[in-house]
Order: sequence, then structure tokens, then C-alpha cells
Amino acid sequence: MEIVGSSHCGYVRPRNEDRIGWDEEAGIAVLADGLGGLPYGDEAARLAVEAVVTIGRSHHGSDHTWLESGGDPTKLVQLANRAVLSYTERDRRYEGMGTTLALLCVAPDELAVAHVGDSRVYRLSEGRLERLTRDHTPVQRAVEAGEMSEAQARHSPERNVLERALGAVTQSEPEVSRLPRRAGDLYLLCSDGLTGAVEDAEIATILGAAAASLEQRRDRLIQTALEAGGEDNVSVVLVQV
Repeated sequence: MEIVGSSHCGYVRPRNEDRIGWDEEAGIAVLADGLGGLPYGDEAARLAVEAVVTIGRSHHGSDHTWLESGGDPTKLVQLANRAVLSYTERDRRYEGMGTTLALLCVAPDELAVAHVGDSRVYRLSEGRLERLTRDHTPVQRAVEAGEMSEAQARHSPERNVLERALGAVTQSEPEVSRLPRRAGDLYLLCSDGLTGAVEDAEIATILGAAAASLEQRRDRLIQTALEAGGEDNVSVVLVQV
């Protein structure tokens, strides 16, 4: 397994509210996007990512990944949520801060994907890109109901309104799915700074460039989002299993 990642502030936002982290031995990769328009979104994202990586790093066997050692992705997300809430309880200046979370956990025979909010996880398998998460937004529900096209959703003024987030509620509600692990599959965790600027077809083309290294594909994804205007923070984590 190989993991690479990077984050860029973009050209418009005054600070980067995205955070990324991973631990290859624990088999964990995580991405968080602090809620824009609310105070201390960057702090919420930092707390969530640090909680996930610290727990994953501390609670796995010397020759087992965290998931293989019996880790529960739902509980891990809830612990990250608790980390954010505890911070606000100690200092009321941070009250109301929140973040999305996208999580990938790897074991020898399976993987688990968990997410809250609109940060996404994709899988490229045998040249085909598949989105493994659904945005927790009213816009996504409208698309699923046939009330809005994907093109309309990309430009909707409500596209950044979230129905779920860490820190926003006392109990987070992650969606979790488990998948068989297949050698050669490539996973992408990304913030909406990528998916709001780059269409899935172009993401698939960049990820499918087998002659390019993971680092080159990571950099190309971010550069493509920046070339589209760089209006948001953009973060990418690639996991080759």
C-alpha cells in the first residue's frame, strides 16, 4: 500500500481549512474540510484528523492494520466528533465550529469507507471511476430525486449547505461501507475544492494515467482545480492498495 496527499489554499480563500493525514502501517487515510463561513473551521478539521490518525496509530497490532485489529470506523468517526466537541466545551470561543470527514481504512482482504458531509471518496478500478460516497446535502437529495441535474447541482447556491458535519451535533452520523480489497485499485479522498472545480470524467482521466507516479497524479489533480479558478481550498489523498 502507498499513500500520498497534498493540500493547497487556492487563490481566493484567506486560509486553508482543509486537513489531511494518514498512517500506512495502520492502514488509515483521512481528510477533513472545515466548514467555511463558521469560526475556526480549520481548527475543527485539525482536531478531527489528529484524532483519527492518533487512534489508528495507537490501536493496531505490530503486524496488523487498525481495521484488521478490530477497529470500528463508525466509532472512530464518533471519537473524532467527540474531539471537536470537547474542544468547544473547554473554550466557548470555538462553539459552533465543524468539519466534514472522509475516512478510508484498509485490511488485507477488505476496506471500509466512512464519511460525514460532502468530502468524497472515489475508487478507480480497472480503468473505471466509481464514487463511493454521497454528499450529505439538500442538493444531493434533489439530484437523487430527479429534481436537479448534476450540472445544475454544481452551480446551485445551496451546494455547500450540509445536513451532517462533525462538531455540529452531539452524535455524528457517518455512512459506512465495506468493500473487498482488490490489488491495483486506487482510492481518492478529496475536498469539494476538487470536485466543485473538476468534473468526474477529468478526474478519471488524471487518475488513469498509469505512466504517471502517484505524486504526479496528485499534483495534476490539484493543479487542474487551481487552473479552474482556485476558488476553494483543494485537498487530495491517493491510496494505492
